[in-house]
Amino acid sequence: MNDGLTSVLYVEDSPLNVIVMEAMFEQRRDLRLHVAEAGMPAWRLSAQLQPALLLVDLNLPDCHGSDLLKLLRMRRGWAQVPAIAVTADSDFDALGAGFLELWAKPLDVRRTLDRLAELLPPPRGALLAASPRPAAALESGGGPSGVAIDPAADGGRREPGMMARHKQSLAPRQTDYGWVR
Repeated sequence: MNDGLTSVLYVEDSPLNVIVMEAMFEQRRDLRLHVAEAGMPAWRLSAQLQPALLLVDLNLPDCHGSDLLKLLRMRRGWAQVPAIAVTADSDFDALGAGFLELWAKPLDVRRTLDRLAELLPPPRGALLAASPRPAAALESGGGPSGVAIDPAADGGRREPGMMARHKQSLAPRQTDYGWVR
């Protein structure tokens, strides 16, 4: 999966949180966001990736994010990849569990984009593509969640079917792990 873009692996089981993160990544055309909904899919996907950053939810359907991080660290070349705990559990000891820091949900869009810029600066000499919606627009308008996503503006950066998979109903559905939202 080497398309010249810097890869980021995001492990998150909430479709809404994935949509919000994807909208933020629209501001960074030099990054490619890979999404896994749980620990096992993340482990399988990790065999094909060498990400520059890991974003890991803690309460996954099949494991705890800190346990997943330990497992991912065993992959060749993954020991030094910065990892961020992305969670609503603001009392979690992210540093003690091997994470660089904790990003509390709901995410602050401006702070998240600022941290991405600090952790993953744009490639030298690269210009970021102008996005139809600046960060301020993500924070304050465009639909019920304040986020508008244009699937046509995707530019092929996401994995096939990503938008379709996350536009699903938020009604409970049966998975290999039981019933989830």
